[in-house]
Amino acid sequence: MAVTTTALRKRGSGHAHGRRRLSIVLALLIAVLSLAQGDVATSQTKSTKRSSVTVMSCYEKQVTAAINRTRKQYGLRSLRLVPGLMRSAGSHSLQMAVKGYFAHSSPNGASFFTRVKSFYGGGRPSYFSAGENLLWTDPRVTANEVVELWLTSPEHRRVLLSRLWTVLGVGVVNSAHGPGVFRGQPVTLVTADFAVKR
Repeated sequence: MAVTTTALRKRGSGHAHGRRRLSIVLALLIAVLSLAQGDVATSQTKSTKRSSVTVMSCYEKQVTAAINRTRKQYGLRSLRLVPGLMRSAGSHSLQMAVKGYFAHSSPNGASFFTRVKSFYGGGRPSYFSAGENLLWTDPRVTANEVVELWLTSPEHRRVLLSRLWTVLGVGVVNSAHGPGVFRGQPVTLVTADFAVKR
């Protein structure tokens, strides 16, 4: 599998693209970017194991709505939230916030493809494609601004506006004192997983 990477700077972002061909067509498209949360005080939160990390459920809904509004403006179908992709995206955002890193892969070296497939790729589809946008930034960017940032990057725009996708999962967490690469600063991390299988 060939993999290429590029970077787009806000505070932290990146893009990765990979493709596999099997006897059955299997395509894989990945993208990464930076996103943030508008007003943390107005978001509903659920406490996680770490008291300084909260899951931003309300913000996840706002990002989902912003994605679908934008797709509609471009004549594209709205994407349906599915539990498997919500778990994939949510667990990845939480893991990055707790462990202080920013990447598609997991700390144990597992690829994003392995993660997404473990949560959503069940069965034996003849075609499976997945994309991922990531973002980390301070907790002041609104959901609409997140999507606008993605649109300014060709790689992220391509993932966001792909006609392939049918389903979506969004996971957003906020860390009051982000460890590792976040250098103890407040940080919001967003993972958006897009997919189609048939």
